[in-house]
Amino acid sequence: MNISIFNILNFFSKVDRTLFDIPATQQRAFLAFLKEPEDDIDRSYNQYLCQMLFVPYWKQMIFNAFTMVLVPFVVVVFLLKDFFINKKSETLDAIGECKGLEEIIPRELSDKYVIHNEVWFRGSHLSVADTYFLFLLIKRHPGSPYFIFKMLIKIAHYSYMLSRYCPKALIVHNEYSFTSSVLTYYCNRRNVLHINIMHGEKLFYIRDSFFRYDNCYVWNNYYKELFISLRAEKTQFKVAIPPSLLVDCDKYYAPSCFADYKYYLTTYTEAKLKSIIHSMEFAVRQGKKIYFRPHPRYSDIKLLESLVDKAKIEYPNKVSILTSIANLNYAVGSYTTVLNQAYFSGKEVVLDDMTFDKQYKKLTDYQYILHKKDCIRLSDLQ
Repeated sequence: MNISIFNILNFFSKVDRTLFDIPATQQRAFLAFLKEPEDDIDRSYNQYLCQMLFVPYWKQMIFNAFTMVLVPFVVVVFLLKDFFINKKSETLDAIGECKGLEEIIPRELSDKYVIHNEVWFRGSHLSVADTYFLFLLIKRHPGSPYFIFKMLIKIAHYSYMLSRYCPKALIVHNEYSFTSSVLTYYCNRRNVLHINIMHGEKLFYIRDSFFRYDNCYVWNNYYKELFISLRAEKTQFKVAIPPSLLVDCDKYYAPSCFADYKYYLTTYTEAKLKSIIHSMEFAVRQGKKIYFRPHPRYSDIKLLESLVDKAKIEYPNKVSILTSIANLNYAVGSYTTVLNQAYFSGKEVVLDDMTFDKQYKKLTDYQYILHKKDCIRLSDLQ
C-alpha cells in the first residue's frame, strides 16, 4: 500500500480535537488554571499548553520523542549553514508574511513601511549568538522537545531574515502560533519590531491565547476585548480596518459574477453538502440566482461538482474574493471570514442554522461577533 507523507500528516491532523469538541466553559476553566506569565517564554509556553489540550496525549508523546532526536541534528545543520550562506546584507524597510494577501494589511502599516513580502522565509540559519535563546528554552522546558523544536525552526528563519535584510519590522498574521511571544522577544533583542495583523474571523479559542507582539492590529474593539479575555498582552492592540474588510463594491463591480445568494463553503461531508444544497432550494423556487463558492483549500471541489451544476459554482481561481463579495445580495454560510467581509461591506448576511444547527447554537458561547449583529437565519427564509 502506497502511504505518502501527506497521508500520514493528514491522519495526524484529523485526530486532534477541534474548537467545538471542547466546550467554551472548559476552555475558560483551563485558561484560568494557568499561572500569570512572567515573561515571553512563559507566554509562549502557556499558549503551547492551551494548544496541547486539543492534541491526544499519544500524539504528543510521538512528537516529543521524534523531535528530541531531531533537535541536536537540526541545530548542527543550521549552525553549519551560517558559515556557507551569503553574508552580504541589504536593508529593507519591513518584511511581511503577506504575499498574495496584501489586502489584509491595514493602510496604517502600508503607509508607514515599504513592506517586502517576496523575501519571507527565503532561508534559515543559526548564529552562535542564537544558541543563547535555545539554551534559555531548554533550561526552562527540558521536558518539551516539540516546543523547543518549533522555536528552533522559527528562530532559524527569523535569524536569516534579520541578518540578510536588516528590516525595521517583521509583519505577520500568526497570533495562533505558540512561538509568537518568544519571537517578539527575539526580535526586540535585535532592535526589530514584531507586528501582527488580524486576517481571519476569531472566536473564543484558547489556541489564540497569551500572545504578545509589539503591535497587534485588530478589526475593531470587539476583537481587542476578545483577545484580552484570552489573556493576550493588553497594551499591544491597535484598531485598523484593512482593505479586505471594506470591499469597494463599485471598483469590483462585475455583472457576470452576480448572484442573489452565494453560499460560502468550507469543509463538508457528502451528507452536509446535500443538506446545504437542499436548504438553498427556496431561492431556486423564487427564481433567484445562486452560486456555491468552495474554499480553495478546505473544500472538496470534486464532490461539489458531482452534486452541483458547474454553472452554479464560483471557482476561487477564477473570481477573486473581493469581486465575489461585491457582486451579491446575500452572503450565506456558517462562521467564516467572508461573512464578516460581506457584513462590513454593507451586504446582507445569512447564517446557516440548518445544516450547521448544532454549531450555530454553540457560536454564542464562543463569542461569534455576527451573533450579536442583526443577521438573517437561513431557516427564516424557507
